[in-house]
Amino acid sequence: MIMDKKEKNFATYKEFAKMLREVANIYSKLGDEPLLKEGYEYNAIRDAVQYVTNKHDFDYFIQPWKDEFLRMPFDVTKRKKWADYVAECHATGKEIDYDNYDWDK
Repeated sequence: MIMDKKEKNFATYKEFAKMLREVANIYSKLGDEPLLKEGYEYNAIRDAVQYVTNKHDFDYFIQPWKDEFLRMPFDVTKRKKWADYVAECHATGKEIDYDNYDWDK
């Protein structure tokens, strides 16, 4: 498919990240409410995500991630710190210390 030079390519990591942030913002408005398999937020979230993603397949697009997180929740901040530690080890050539990593730092 040849793109007209005036058309913008939206199939980029940046645009995909924007879409994910918008969906995350929708969920963050619910605050510290517990996740429910299907609850009061379902229709509102489904509709809002549909408006952002322009897709009618919420059950395939977002719901599986939510269900998996509900099944096995984790502290995202701690996991992000772990990912940063691993990236630093890779960048500096240090060995990853799986046994002595301080998860509480």
